[in-house]
Amino acid sequence: MIKRKMSSWFSFWRVQTKLEECTGPFSVGCSDFMCAKDESTGFSTEGGSFIRFFYPAEKTAGTLDESKRCFWIPRQEYASGLVNFMKLPGWVLGRFFHWCVGSLQIPAIYNAPLCKPAGEDQLLPCVIFSHGLGGNRLIYNTYCCELASQGCLVACVEHRDESASATYILKKNDGDGNMTEEWIQYHHLQESDNEFEFRNRQVHIRANECVRAHNILENIQSGHFPTNLFQENSILQQLKGRLDLKRVAMVGHSFGGATTVLSLAKDKRFRCGVALDVWMLPLGKGIFSYDLDQPLLFVNSQQFHCWDQNVDPLKKFISNKPETRLIIAIRWTRHMNQCDIPSVLPPYILYWTSLGSKLDPTTAVKLNRQAIWAFLRRHLDIGNPPLREPIIDGGEGTPEYIIIGPEFTTKEERKKLHMAQSSL
Repeated sequence: MIKRKMSSWFSFWRVQTKLEECTGPFSVGCSDFMCAKDESTGFSTEGGSFIRFFYPAEKTAGTLDESKRCFWIPRQEYASGLVNFMKLPGWVLGRFFHWCVGSLQIPAIYNAPLCKPAGEDQLLPCVIFSHGLGGNRLIYNTYCCELASQGCLVACVEHRDESASATYILKKNDGDGNMTEEWIQYHHLQESDNEFEFRNRQVHIRANECVRAHNILENIQSGHFPTNLFQENSILQQLKGRLDLKRVAMVGHSFGGATTVLSLAKDKRFRCGVALDVWMLPLGKGIFSYDLDQPLLFVNSQQFHCWDQNVDPLKKFISNKPETRLIIAIRWTRHMNQCDIPSVLPPYILYWTSLGSKLDPTTAVKLNRQAIWAFLRRHLDIGNPPLREPIIDGGEGTPEYIIIGPEFTTKEERKKLHMAQSSL
């Protein structure tokens, strides 16, 4: 009894040591790619691109060895960036935060060999992922690794529009040819900034970066990809000829949800999109002028589902084409339930920072994963998806915490959600 109580006490205070395990049939590998501006490849990368690739790997002794897994936040600069985004003193708390999470591992092996094709014609569906405001390529492993474990290539873009908590550019020195890191910090809005104009400019930069990521996938497929500034090309070479560029989707969270919508509007090569807690402000009224026909799934946390200022334009956007724009919400969840954070931090920090939710992180992750995968399977023709998926279509078998429907909630349900908001 005493041992059980002590174990419970320690689990309350400690940071987790690993993220949720993946459910797919593959192990997961990941690899970083950065390219500079390069016209020689047949397309412009403008300011370059920074992408972390997640991909299916064979289940071998090496890929199942947890000691070889990647660290969640491998560098202090990213820990300090996350603290700075929250307007806390990064020079002190950044070091402490990195010390707390420095040993946390993700369910992926860096540069693990790509899985072998099951048949000559087996190609990998592709997903381009866009992080939220204050995010980066490192804090959405819960979903990127899961999709890779199901057999997809995921390209998680680290945006350079000053919306990432921290990111950097590698630049070659003129003298010795060595690389120097130039860090880009998160831009906190100033009083002189017009929020809509600033965010609208950013979302167009972000969407263009996602379109460039699609271009890079095409070049990887053909074997003519830009030079990787990390000087690691083995995974890119293994991906040559393995990508199904007719099955490419967008997924994004918050600002990344807005980026997902705009990317589909700008480029018809994207077959469908999933927007997690889409932030509508950056899109403005201009999004209604696009001819956007691709299917979209909107997955809201309860927190965003009750935010009228965001819900009203979203409802209008969905009502324009309700047959191709689905929406669900997950009860008792908050905005951060759609990234790694709640699965990492101990309960007392989640409570202190108001990042936690009434629904436990494991269940929230499970429902978000199921909804994303159900929609992508259907619209990317992966396997033999069922005609009806209760988690996105409703009806019999709908999970307990799922709210379905383009009409959002009934008056009674909405009142209930508002009353419960303070208890989240």
